[in-house]
Amino acid sequence: MSGRSGRPPSGCTACAIRVSAENVGGGFGPKGAPYPEEVLVAALARRLRRPVGWVASRSEDTASSLQAHGDVFDVEAAVDASGRVLGLKAKLLHDIGAYAGPGAILSPTITNHLLSAYRIPAYKAEIDLVYTNAVPGGFIRGGGREVGNFAIERTMDLIAARLGIDGVEIRRRNLIGKDEMPYATGLPGVVYDGGDYAALLERVAGAIELERRERLLGTGVSLSVERTGIGAGEEARIAVHADGGVLARLGSTPGGQGHETTFAQVIATSLGWPIEKVTIKTGDTAAVPKAAVTAASRSAFEVGNAAAMAAATARRKLLDIGSQLLEADAADLVLTSAGIHVKGAPGRSIALSEMLREGTLEVAEVFKAPPAYASACHAAVVEIDPDLGSVRIVRYVIGHDSGRSINPLLVEGQLHGGYAHGLGYALFEEAVYRSDGTLVTDTFLDYLIPSPPDVAVVPEMIKVESEVFGNPEGYKGAGESATIPAPAAIAAAIEDALRKRGSAAVIDGLPITPMRVMSALYPSMSMHGGRDD
Repeated sequence: MSGRSGRPPSGCTACAIRVSAENVGGGFGPKGAPYPEEVLVAALARRLRRPVGWVASRSEDTASSLQAHGDVFDVEAAVDASGRVLGLKAKLLHDIGAYAGPGAILSPTITNHLLSAYRIPAYKAEIDLVYTNAVPGGFIRGGGREVGNFAIERTMDLIAARLGIDGVEIRRRNLIGKDEMPYATGLPGVVYDGGDYAALLERVAGAIELERRERLLGTGVSLSVERTGIGAGEEARIAVHADGGVLARLGSTPGGQGHETTFAQVIATSLGWPIEKVTIKTGDTAAVPKAAVTAASRSAFEVGNAAAMAAATARRKLLDIGSQLLEADAADLVLTSAGIHVKGAPGRSIALSEMLREGTLEVAEVFKAPPAYASACHAAVVEIDPDLGSVRIVRYVIGHDSGRSINPLLVEGQLHGGYAHGLGYALFEEAVYRSDGTLVTDTFLDYLIPSPPDVAVVPEMIKVESEVFGNPEGYKGAGESATIPAPAAIAAAIEDALRKRGSAAVIDGLPITPMRVMSALYPSMSMHGGRDD
């Protein structure tokens, strides 16, 4: 939990409350907002002066946790004879559940991400928030971006089919060029700060060129542009001790993102220190009173830049101290974790313990900037079983531009996890309600998620790093980058496989379950699952 602004409990003052958040594991959305039970447990513990716990059963948790996304899109496109998009008109029905939860605010994110990597000269979006007898909507990995992305990517494929133009070529004709960066989309505050979308498309589409010719395999391609960061500002505090140890305090709390490794690397690099000397402490309001949520693919971009700024300030202050003590220009000094010496004259030196004799050097910096925009291109190769309606991923390629990678291995892990989430959205995950509002899928017997065999195919990675503007360290988020375009790529591949088997069905909804595949293959199939052939 972060120290966000809000009213303290009755009888408390904000300064009397300290939050120390341990690593609570992945949230992926449902933990992104407080629940009434959390407040009640704390209130009961205060009143009873005893520890109080509350544990929900699996069914209770599933029936009460925030869910996403129940959305219906109606998209109209104006296109010229060459396939260039002249304008889009979209109508979004956004299901917010029985009452307005945090998911209610996601609708602009959904419609903003309908633009994707394409040059759209004219755009109009209408949004209706709809109350239903369902659990309130909330955040989930992708944060609504994957909904808008699915709509535009499916639209691009429909345009391609209508005009008889290859789907890759349609995308190629509508891409924003890298020489147009930074690119103002025309939407308030939505300015792409960099990207080479053509390079992503060419490299990913080229990787599956042979599979596109296979008679029984379906292939699909999708592009995405993802806003990373929320522009709320993030603080980092660094203390340099006389023995060369560095303690960095961050408000952002990890849930498997690798804060301890990632930001230790950032600070060590900026200071010129061995990484072993850097310790990361997170999530303590006594150290950093305010921080934003660890979500929205913001950690590398916002926390990373804050950490780098703080480390750079500490380095500059140390060099200034050394400059005064050694009576030398700071530009002529060499700083290490042991001390400072003059270039070419190691004998003119001073130990760090002497420099910091009067105490620890402490610095704090806040990074606040408009969002950065990561981009991706995915390609899926699938095979469908005409007897079972099942879908098998044969091959998957992820092209990504997440800016300058701090730790490439951790980025790859994020992309693998993001793909698994996107696969779940595409093929498995669905909250089903009866007409009276009763949740049917309240256990993992009914609510399906990808299992190990489903993610047996390891995505192939293609990295593109483009120029960025207004981003000091060049970092961009990667936590949701692989989730956002995956449903559209998989849907396109399934539709292509259906076409090769003679079906004209359009895949315009998720998840694409075996029953829906069978219905697409055999429109005369009965409600009991049989088929006429």
